[in-house]
Amino acid sequence: MSFLGDRVALVGAYVTDLVRRGVPKTVGSIDREVVFVVDGVGGFQAVPILLRRAWRGRNDAPGTVAVRWQFGLPGVIWIDLCWRSRSERKAAEFAEQLVAFRARHPETTIHVVAYSAGTAIAVWACEHLDGRVKIETLVLACSALSPTYNLGPALRSVERCYALVSERDRVILGFGTRVFGTMDRRFVSAAGRMRFSRPRSLSPQDVGAYDRLQEIRWTPDLRAAGNAGGHSGFASVPFLREHMLAILRGEPKLAVHDVATQAID
Repeated sequence: MSFLGDRVALVGAYVTDLVRRGVPKTVGSIDREVVFVVDGVGGFQAVPILLRRAWRGRNDAPGTVAVRWQFGLPGVIWIDLCWRSRSERKAAEFAEQLVAFRARHPETTIHVVAYSAGTAIAVWACEHLDGRVKIETLVLACSALSPTYNLGPALRSVERCYALVSERDRVILGFGTRVFGTMDRRFVSAAGRMRFSRPRSLSPQDVGAYDRLQEIRWTPDLRAAGNAGGHSGFASVPFLREHMLAILRGEPKLAVHDVATQAID
């Protein structure tokens, strides 16, 4: 399918489920396994909607919780992108939500799937956890953080982390973040395009934490799953249906790569 065709299919799936089902906070059983889904700027909640559509009818799918952190009405993207102090407060609130959930559900396996700007909310929340809750799998898809942002403090609360990256994400995470900035307010191509790298100066604890991070890079064969490599490619229903459960359970069907040790300019 072409890039345009993929986008049309994605938007059609999103609108259909939004109209028919809305965006309830929780869907499915959360007693054994749950995924907290953190969407990007603008409050459209596309990723929770599309992930739920991809998993509908599967008995092995976890329950999902949509995390709302965005400002105001859907479409107000600039406040979400530029108001870092507010985003950090929302991340702290998300961390306390995870702590409260763990207290109520001590045996449930917890995953976090975050997309674009939402990856900053997820990372900052994990920093606040400081080991109080263990996240089984953290997925950072199309991250709008800068490539050398220190993930070490967040990764200490994570069993494993996968960063989904694509060099073809040139508009949003290339031009867009160079002009308007990343979520950590650097004016560079973002990590979701350029890949994360280990900062040059890390504490011994953070060096060990980075061993939990691996990359899944876009390749042309993913077009068959509706992922043409653009900013929303990973959110296609066929891609989510085929790959996301395996990623969450630490058995990705796609090639994984270690994170570079040198800083990326």
